Amino acid sequence: MAAPLVGLLYNPTAAPVIAEAGDLVDYVEVIPDRLWYDFGPSAAPRFRRVGELVDDLRDAVGGRTTAGHGIGLSLPSALTLDGAMLDEVAWFVREFGFAWYSEHLSAFLVPGRAVPNAQAGLGLPVQLSAESLALVAAKVRTMQDALGVPILLENGAIFAPIPDMEMDEPEFFNRLWDETGCQVLLDLHNLHVNAVNQGVDERAYVEALRPEAVGEIHVAGGDWLQGFYTDSHSRPTPDRVWELARAYAPTFPSLRAITFEWHESYFDRLGLDGITRELEAMRGIAALC
Repeated sequence: MAAPLVGLLYNPTAAPVIAEAGDLVDYVEVIPDRLWYDFGPSAAPRFRRVGELVDDLRDAVGGRTTAGHGIGLSLPSALTLDGAMLDEVAWFVREFGFAWYSEHLSAFLVPGRAVPNAQAGLGLPVQLSAESLALVAAKVRTMQDALGVPILLENGAIFAPIPDMEMDEPEFFNRLWDETGCQVLLDLHNLHVNAVNQGVDERAYVEALRPEAVGEIHVAGGDWLQGFYTDSHSRPTPDRVWELARAYAPTFPSLRAITFEWHESYFDRLGLDGITRELEAMRGIAALC
């Protein structure tokens, strides 16, 4: 297979990085939810794209491969899949030619009294059961039909785990892969967060996944907050995460990309040179594949 692409998750501070780093950036991952206003299901029209931001993204991408990374569809939520939002996502898939689209194995939407799809504000853990597998699989199939591109789901950073679940995450991902072909977006920093906070065995987790099911890797860095290590996208990638990436990225035959995430509020802390070093490290790992 070809070496995986190396890229970054787009945010308002990404354009100068892409311009300066040049050939270090093969592709750009885009959160379309950040490029529209959602006025709610009862509004007509419901969505309004922010034209200036969309134009800035188009200029920054510069013909590179793009992929989508969503937070709003909240596939594990018991709520019905938001068809109107899926239609809006489909517009971005067509407009930018996303090569794949990812969401999260976390619940971001909860029923609210004022709106039917209130944002939880943090990815919430879900019961990993046959029932939730059937729910997520059905929504994945709907997304595959609507978007026409491969779908991936990301493992989350969990701060309040649910005890006594029917299956663990690797088994859930493996069964979802078997049933739908949905791949795993393996966020190695999220996995590291869970290892630090909960004692999750990182290597056992990765080795339990079907290697062919892993389609993308995320790396990032975090901060401590109130006794928890967080996935704040605020620092360089920790050494432990690089160790995992070097050890396992070459074992994933379907790996599409390795992606660095940072939040724009921490751009000054990381600096252009710091982000460039992250890209160079990812390119070294891609060369091992």
